[in-house]
Amino acid sequence: MSRPISITIDLDAIRHNFDYAQSLAKSSHTMAVIKADAYGHGAVATARALGDKAKLLAVSSIEEAVILRQNHIKTPILLLEGCFCSSELGVVDDLNLQIVLHNQQQIQDLLNASLSAPIDVWLKVDTGMHRLGLTAHDSAQAYQQLLTSQNVRSIMWMTHFATSDQPDAPFLEGQLEHFRTAMALVSNNVSDLSFSMANSAALMATPASHGAWNRPGIMLYGISPFSQPNTLAEPLIPAMQFSSKVIALRSLAVGESVGYGATWVAQQPSIIATVAAGYGDGYPRNAKSGTPVLINGQIAPLAGRVSMDMLCVDVTHLSNIKVGALAELWGKELDVNQIAHWSDTVGYELVTRMPTRAKRSFINERTVN
Repeated sequence: MSRPISITIDLDAIRHNFDYAQSLAKSSHTMAVIKADAYGHGAVATARALGDKAKLLAVSSIEEAVILRQNHIKTPILLLEGCFCSSELGVVDDLNLQIVLHNQQQIQDLLNASLSAPIDVWLKVDTGMHRLGLTAHDSAQAYQQLLTSQNVRSIMWMTHFATSDQPDAPFLEGQLEHFRTAMALVSNNVSDLSFSMANSAALMATPASHGAWNRPGIMLYGISPFSQPNTLAEPLIPAMQFSSKVIALRSLAVGESVGYGATWVAQQPSIIATVAAGYGDGYPRNAKSGTPVLINGQIAPLAGRVSMDMLCVDVTHLSNIKVGALAELWGKELDVNQIAHWSDTVGYELVTRMPTRAKRSFINERTVN
């Protein structure tokens, strides 16, 4: 029998979450952000599962786009970081990709390129994130250059929010205003311009950000983007279940410790369950004692440090726990954001950094037409 740890991806959950995203802005288009291997959920499987629901897929690089095309995914694909060098424009041309333009070099490379057909481009404006994008003035100038280029079929405006998970933060309103100001430099009626602003959090909580296209990412996988509980995230269904089994049980006397560093010490006669899961499988090493683990459907606290292959759980207060009991590390019944909170990180990181050692399987596989 093989090691019991597993990752199960429910593709019906991803379809449900996509439908929810679309329902929040019925007059907009919804692209599916499937970068970083669909946030660790499998980009090819996700693209196939969404089928014709998603009219556009978004990835971070040429390499991610190539994998999709090699697996016969024909849906239009957007490169969110654009081309990293001018030679990639040949691949963009060959694979019929769309690109984000966020700096002057990318714009000049496109203007100078010899393409077989014009492409769709997305002009990114830096409205305060200060990571990628052009200033308002430079974006207006670039827009005029792109309008006259035979390499450009259409131009979409876009920006990215820094605080959309805090919808009442004044910084968000400032970014919205900055973006409108940038577009107003080229049009007396900004509604004449196609644009995209909304990521998952903004799509749910900031209707003013809805544009021709919205860009949900983390919510497609059933994970709330908000830093605090939010009722708008309640309809989401987690798509990933990360689970293993109890492989040992032992009784500890008062004063006995568990794990490396002996950081957890029994304050009462205790029963400790050892679970076949560790940081080598993607469980965070910095998860603190007390982090919730679901054993046979019952919450129990992590005890001591997580090791490479195993973690220990205090099951003293649980009933009927035996070797072979199911341990859900996160999933539909245990929110990955809870584990992230106990590990001083975010759910995004936990699901996207999963190594290949844990067996991965997909359920509810079917293509939507």
